[in-house]
Amino acid sequence: MLNDMKKIISIFLLLVFLPACGYQLAGRGAGTGNTAGKYKVFVRMFRNDSWEPLVEKDVTAALKDEIAIDGRWMLTDKDDADILVSGKVKKVELEPLSYDPQERILEYRLIMHMDVKVSDIKTKKVIWKKSDFTSFADYRVTVDVTKSKIRREEAIKYASKRFAEEFIIRVLDTF
Repeated sequence: MLNDMKKIISIFLLLVFLPACGYQLAGRGAGTGNTAGKYKVFVRMFRNDSWEPLVEKDVTAALKDEIAIDGRWMLTDKDDADILVSGKVKKVELEPLSYDPQERILEYRLIMHMDVKVSDIKTKKVIWKKSDFTSFADYRVTVDVTKSKIRREEAIKYASKRFAEEFIIRVLDTF
């Protein structure tokens, strides 16, 4: 009984004093408090200059999802936005990672190269810009062409998500 009471008091003190020190417990998003939704942002569909069809849709969707999850920016349409996020997928390349004894490729690294820009819509001033922003994902190939294609599409989605997460860290954490 005494140990249970000590645990309860310890948890209570932790909950009371940690926020005062600037720490947050897991599960409390950055989008809470006074800064939540402070900036209204429009994410324009990325342009696709690569050979990979429809990759721009995965990149744009992943970026919108991460912005919405983070909560510090509020997604809106272009007419209501303060900030514009735009970019292009410049190149998607495949780099072989492993081979079988007959020198057939078993695994690829899919690398996406993108240019990204964040601008103030009213002043047209560039707030943040990154050329050759790269993201990657690895996937295995098989003799089944359909399975290999599905795995490549999953790798594109994963690399898009990684890009969006990195964007949040590099850009939103500076606001």
